[in-house]
Amino acid sequence: MEHSTPYKIFLLWLLLSSLMLSGVFIVWDIGILRAILQQDITRISTIILFVFFGACVHCAWRSFYLARQALMLAYLQDELVKEGSAVQLLSLFPRGSCLAQEYLVGLYQGRDAQDKVLLSEIMAESLRGTHQVGWFIAGIVIKLGLLGTVVGFVLMLSSVSGLDKLDITDIKQLMQQMTQGMGVAMNTTLVGLISSMALGVQYLLLDRCADRLVVDGVNLGQAFMSVSFDERSGTL
Repeated sequence: MEHSTPYKIFLLWLLLSSLMLSGVFIVWDIGILRAILQQDITRISTIILFVFFGACVHCAWRSFYLARQALMLAYLQDELVKEGSAVQLLSLFPRGSCLAQEYLVGLYQGRDAQDKVLLSEIMAESLRGTHQVGWFIAGIVIKLGLLGTVVGFVLMLSSVSGLDKLDITDIKQLMQQMTQGMGVAMNTTLVGLISSMALGVQYLLLDRCADRLVVDGVNLGQAFMSVSFDERSGTL
């Protein structure tokens, strides 16, 4: 496992979020985002943005957590190579703080191959299980955008419900109401799609990093069991 850069996972997320934040500032500065929020009388776009930034905070916490797990896993690998002892790896960190160490403890106490598979599945679920909440939020965001689309079309169609009673002086007001409804539909859809894609990129990065940690943890477990078997058999 390459671990020359501490907190590499968190730094990757920080770079990605910096690019997205720069994009938000640009569209705000040129007035596009402000116009979208002002034209959306339903405030659905504002809700989408609040949900989006809340999910980004969750991504920040998960990336930092995965970075910490990667550092502890790298330390366990280094100690196994330097010390060549398996038992001392089981108490390097406080219980429950390092998932890789908990995996090694389970392997050391396990009895058969089924236990090893179950332990690896538990480690994988612990590393990426909460990401399912993020993917759910990404789906909610795009559904909120589609809800805004429906509401916008309802507003637009309701403005023409009394078309047979209008005279020429009401045409201007009618067009303004229709434009407002169409603006709500298009703006909420745009904000929802972009927010969903941005969250998808972040959680995809977290999932890939978590998968890599699982692979490295399983590889460490194989090396650990080999050394542990030699220690138990008295060959070392």
